[in-house]
Amino acid sequence: MEINYAFIVRRFEEYFDLWSSKVYQYALNKTKSSYLAEETVQRVFIKLWKNMCDKNIDAAIASQIFCITRTVVIDLVKSEYNRKKLLNHDQTVVLRHSPQDDFYAKQLTSTLHEIVDKLPEKRKEIFMLSRFSNLSHKEIADKLAISTKTVENQLTLALKTIRKALLFSMLVQIIF
Repeated sequence: MEINYAFIVRRFEEYFDLWSSKVYQYALNKTKSSYLAEETVQRVFIKLWKNMCDKNIDAAIASQIFCITRTVVIDLVKSEYNRKKLLNHDQTVVLRHSPQDDFYAKQLTSTLHEIVDKLPEKRKEIFMLSRFSNLSHKEIADKLAISTKTVENQLTLALKTIRKALLFSMLVQIIF
């Protein structure tokens, strides 16, 4: 049986146009996170695309999308729960340390602050509100009168810069 990809693409686009905002709203309602809602939409439609290429799913598309969405939301919520649980565990482990650990932690903190100070002003402010004041993306967006997408983009850029600079700093310490 030959697959008509042009037909599948058209149907997929129709399904996406019809269902993406509903999937987003459902996920946002369940997770209270725009990031997780966007991630849900992406994952649902990736799975739908794979299903469409593998078999004919025209019958009962609404129930298939809902089932995929529910499963993806559950997976994402579990993943987020496990990430937070692991983060809490890591913080507990950090409490048990040696004087040498204190030295390295202070050195790392100092290096991190130097890197953060070199970020562009707005990116630095967003990063500090997120990581040091523990504000959510929405709270930062409201406080700075910008979109949550801008907050997410700026945090991504800040983290990329910080990771690269910390890696370089560690390599320099290892070499010298």
